[in-house]
Amino acid sequence: MGSESRKKVVAEAFTITVTVAAVLLFITWQLASAPVVPEVSQLQEEVDFLSDELAAIKGRLDRLQARNAVLERETTVLREANQLVREQESSRQAEINQLQSELDFFRRLAGTGGRQSGLDVYHMELIPTDSQRVYQFVLTLTQNIRRASIISGKARIDLEGTMADRPVTLYWSRLSGDDTPEPSFRFKYFQQLEGYLTLPEGFSPVQLRITLDAGDRRKPVQKSYDWDALLNPPGPERP
Repeated sequence: MGSESRKKVVAEAFTITVTVAAVLLFITWQLASAPVVPEVSQLQEEVDFLSDELAAIKGRLDRLQARNAVLERETTVLREANQLVREQESSRQAEINQLQSELDFFRRLAGTGGRQSGLDVYHMELIPTDSQRVYQFVLTLTQNIRRASIISGKARIDLEGTMADRPVTLYWSRLSGDDTPEPSFRFKYFQQLEGYLTLPEGFSPVQLRITLDAGDRRKPVQKSYDWDALLNPPGPERP
């Protein structure tokens, strides 16, 4: 029985109860105030009948109220169970996404799935800080394990955007905010580089560009990312 149906039944039962009680009071008042007439016995029968009806309605009302209480408890249990299921589903989906990310990472290292790339940018993460102009970056680099050699070089980070309605490109010397040297890497399989980017006043970032330079014998690796996409990465897909 739905919530609206239960409320309707209870309201109807309450209305009938009040009506019957009013009739009983009216008849009782008539018996007490009117002179004794031959119809008194008939009125008494009506009083007895209505008293039985009132008792039956009260019994029905009590049963409906008890059933309503049970249904409310069942609704609460179901609501809590559904919430628990949603939390477990969310946790399981997060675990699946984490495992999928790790699987993709190791596939990248192993060069499976048709990819045989050497030095590459696996992931770029941008994290806001307490300052509106300062952002932390986490750059993950990988190399196919089949290359099996230590690689070293520099990671150049440039930021394209606008300032005073004009296109501007900020290079590391201006983004680092001080004399911090460009991020350097040296690894065999993978490495994470971390640092901070400081944006000047009035600058609106649009695109971040990463260039990996491992020396003259290797072609530089470049990747570009939309600034807004880095700050608002897409959430996991729901089945």
